[in-house]
Amino acid sequence: MRLKVDNARVELGGRDVLKGVSADFRPGALTGVIGPNGAGKTTLLRALAGLVPLKSGRISLDGEPIDAFERKETARRVGYLAQKHELAFPFRSDETVMMGRYPHQGRLAPETDADREAVAAALRDVDAGDLAGRAINELSGGEMKRVLIARTLAAQTPVLLLDEPFANLDVRHCLDILAILRAQAREGRTVVVSVHDLNLAHRFCDELLLLHQGEVLVSGDPQSVLRPRFIEQAFEVRAQILPVNGGEERHFILRTMEGEE
Repeated sequence: MRLKVDNARVELGGRDVLKGVSADFRPGALTGVIGPNGAGKTTLLRALAGLVPLKSGRISLDGEPIDAFERKETARRVGYLAQKHELAFPFRSDETVMMGRYPHQGRLAPETDADREAVAAALRDVDAGDLAGRAINELSGGEMKRVLIARTLAAQTPVLLLDEPFANLDVRHCLDILAILRAQAREGRTVVVSVHDLNLAHRFCDELLLLHQGEVLVSGDPQSVLRPRFIEQAFEVRAQILPVNGGEERHFILRTMEGEE
C-alpha cells in the first residue's frame, strides 16, 4: 500500500511544525526519517497515521485521502508505534500485544485462533515470547519497548509507522528489530521509521528522508542523503565519513562545529 504526502502543513500551538512536506513512501522499502530534535519527525509520523490534522496538503493511501477512512479502517491499514506510551493498567504482555488485533475484531467478539497466532508470532519475532505472562509494568524499559513493537507487528497492517522504536533497546535487540522491519518491507509492506543513529540508517534503510526545521532538506537513497554537507546543515555538526568492509558500508564520525577541523 503506497503512502503519499503532498505539501503537508501542520500547525501546533500556533507554530508551523511541518512546512509543506512532500514524500512518497513505497511498498517494499524501509524508509528512515532522520533529522535533529524538533525537525518534525514525530509530527510527520503522527500525521501519516491520521492522528494530526493538516493545516493544508494531503495524505493518501493508494490514492485515497487518509481522512476519508473511519478510524478503525485506518487502523487496519496503518500500524503506528508512538514514541511515548503510558499504560494505565498492569496488563500482561500478551494482553498488551492482543490490543494490536483490535482493528480486525468485531465488537465484543472473542479472540480467534488467528488473533492468538498473530500475537504469539509477534512476541517470538521480537524475542519476547518469555515475557508473555508478565505484567507490562514489571518489565524493563527495553522489554516494554519490544512488547509494544510486537503489538504493532501483530496488527499485520500493510503500512508500519514506528517513532523511535530503538529507545531503551540494547545493541543486539536494536539490530534484531531493524532486521525484522527490513524483512517486513521485503514482504511488500510500507515501513517508515524514525532513526537517530546515522550508521544504522545507512546500513538498514533503503531510503531516507532528512527533515530540517519542518521541511524536507533532502530525500533518496542513503548514499545520496548522508553526505557531509547535508549532515552539517541539518545537525550543525562536522561530519567525516569513513568507508568500511571494502567500501560497502560507512562509518560516520560527528564532531561539534567547535571541534577539531
